[in-house]
Amino acid sequence: MEEVTKKRVRRTAEQRLADLEKKHAEMMERQRAAIARIEEQKKRLMQTPSVRKDKLEEEKRFARAAYALAPEWDHRHFIAALELALAEDAETLQNRGEKLLEEHGKPRRGRRPRKG
Repeated sequence: MEEVTKKRVRRTAEQRLADLEKKHAEMMERQRAAIARIEEQKKRLMQTPSVRKDKLEEEKRFARAAYALAPEWDHRHFIAALELALAEDAETLQNRGEKLLEEHGKPRRGRRPRKG
């Protein structure tokens, strides 16, 4: 049996660079796929009944607070007020909004007659 020694082939810098770029592209593709899976799970979770119920309750609180603060306003007034509010500091607006929702967004207490 004849032994053949295999010579080591040196790769050029360009070849190594191309391999690194290929590896980088593969890793980025795996990351994109993982992020897409996470987004899909998030989307499914946001459609669960409990989340929808919480979201609906938040919308009701908003409507109650808006009516309590400005009963004569309609949607056009609120849109214009939003445009004006965009010039304000977001954190200040958020804090003030939380306080107002706490004050005016609660449902009325006590029994109410059934509808229908």
